[in-house]
Parts: sequence; structure tokens; C-alpha cells
Amino acid sequence: MPSADSLRAAIRDVVDFPKPGIVFKDITPVLANGALFRDAITLICDSAGGQKIDKIVGIDARGFI
Repeated sequence: MPSADSLRAAIRDVVDFPKPGIVFKDITPVLANGALFRDAITLICDSAGGQKIDKIVGIDARGFI
């Protein structure tokens, strides 16, 4: 079973980016590592708990994506 802790450990905090007071969460290490990315997808799917999902929406916060 994938571990959320391993994903948290891979996500890098960039303090004061893009401006003071903001902590940017850099998920690039997760995207660059196939096993971690697969674990992230598995955890997302597991959290759906067998619900019927029609659409997935990606909401962009502050234009970082």
C-alpha cells in the first residue's frame, strides 16, 4: 500500500515564493519519480472509496500549476 508519508517527504517547500508569506509546494519530485506518481494516483483513487465519478476537476490555486 502506498504511503502518504513518502509523498509528503518528496514534496519540497519553497518559502516566500512567489512573494513573502507564501509557501509554494513543489510537487516536481513526485512527477519526476514514476513510483511516487503511481502511489499518488493510487491514494487518490483509494480515497474515492468506490464512488461513481463522472468528472475530475483540477482547480488551479494562484496560477502555480
